[in-house]
Amino acid sequence: MNNPSKETVVTQDTIAHVENSTDGLPGMAKSATAYTLQESPRRMRKTGLERRLLWKQDLVLVPLLALVYFVTFLDRNSFGNGKLLGLTTELHMTDDQYSNAAQLFFVGYTVFMLPGNVFLRTVPPNYLIGVSIVVFGTILCGMSAAQSYGAVLATRILIGAAQAMVQGTGLYASLWYKRNEAATRGAIYFSTATLSGAFSGLIAYAIGRNLTEATTGRAPWRWLFIIEGVIGIAVGLTIITLLPAFPDRMRKGYNWLFTKEEMDLAVRRASSYNTTHATLSWRQVVVALRDPKVWMFACINAGLGNCNSTVGIFLPTFVNSFGFSTVDAQLFSAIPYSAAFVVLPTLAFISDRVNRKGPFVAFSTSLAAIGYILLLTVSSKATKVLAVVFLVVGGYSAVLLSTTWLGINSGGFTKRATTWAIAEMLSNIFSIVGTNVYKPVHGSYARGNWVSLALLLFSLLNSLALIAYYTYANHKRDRILTEYEARGETHPHTHLTLEDVQDNHINFRYVI
Repeated sequence: MNNPSKETVVTQDTIAHVENSTDGLPGMAKSATAYTLQESPRRMRKTGLERRLLWKQDLVLVPLLALVYFVTFLDRNSFGNGKLLGLTTELHMTDDQYSNAAQLFFVGYTVFMLPGNVFLRTVPPNYLIGVSIVVFGTILCGMSAAQSYGAVLATRILIGAAQAMVQGTGLYASLWYKRNEAATRGAIYFSTATLSGAFSGLIAYAIGRNLTEATTGRAPWRWLFIIEGVIGIAVGLTIITLLPAFPDRMRKGYNWLFTKEEMDLAVRRASSYNTTHATLSWRQVVVALRDPKVWMFACINAGLGNCNSTVGIFLPTFVNSFGFSTVDAQLFSAIPYSAAFVVLPTLAFISDRVNRKGPFVAFSTSLAAIGYILLLTVSSKATKVLAVVFLVVGGYSAVLLSTTWLGINSGGFTKRATTWAIAEMLSNIFSIVGTNVYKPVHGSYARGNWVSLALLLFSLLNSLALIAYYTYANHKRDRILTEYEARGETHPHTHLTLEDVQDNHINFRYVI
């Protein structure tokens, strides 16, 4: 494993190859140009054309991506709500069997996460994302007909595999939005994940009260899966129809929404941390696997993934254990998600305005940790509800800001995709751990809360370490460039792109 502070060595033969070839290094596009030091985004004023382009992106791309996150998390939350609506009772599933079914989702998700990300530049995004949503919506509808524990296991692993192919939405957005725009837009569409938690709770509450087996002849949990599966299918078909291609892959250079002039500008904007026409590079996969920063992000995501996934599955059960009735627990589980829906975009907007991400990741992670501490130390019902609010607000905010931080600090599209995939894969591995440790002991979930707290503190430690390293690396690169200029020399990276040396490029500056 390489030392994170060590710059990539580029030989004179490498430079000559790039200067004398239109192909560059593997994964570099033929028309790529060298990466240059970027001006501070706070000093740049947007032209009328850029404002119009951004307005179109915000009115179309963000709502479409919001729909993707909404139905994805609607499905995840449905399994927890389904338990309270009688899933385990009717199918005679034990707590261990329910836990096994919950974790098999993450097995399918983990296996297909890397292919789903790295092939996003090969398969058109509207088909890769849209078809995957249709698939898991269809499987969820099929799960409503399950008559055995085995059928539940099979459908859960298939839904996880299909959902893994959808998680490239952040990578898709990285070719449309600049580094100081990504978090705000990401928060808008990711906050619908929190909204889906509230919405799922409300749907379950309404179904539990109105679509009973006595009045419809069908168990309420089956209605839940049918309704939410149909919503997924509808959203998938919408994505297939409306989601645009990448700016540098758009046929004829324009489409029904964007003019050619706007697309040319979109490509130039993306070059602030992308290389035009970059393709899949297996070399960058290896580079990512050897980069300690990638694994530090994975460790951050492991704690956050464990927190968010177990909360998504067990939140209604948590609230029920506080002393609320089964029906009221569905209703009260909507409160934390509603709070996160407001707080998440606010934190993301501020982080974009000050062009900082690390401190906000550390703050949000700390907030979630405080939630676990409260759950472990207080007995008041009202305080426990506040604790789960802290869990959801902190956990969802931290994971959005962390993955945004990861994306804008990863140079090279395939390396960014691989880094994202590794972080998500480790997140889901620890989600499996979470579903195993969250088994009630004498009616208490304290053991799971202690494990989740420890993992969150480890995430916090890694986020603080990355802040320190990024600060050091930026100062070091400034110093190196100053020394080269003083000697009247040109740094070897001057002729190279981010596809060649990724975020090790001397002109690349990390967002702290």
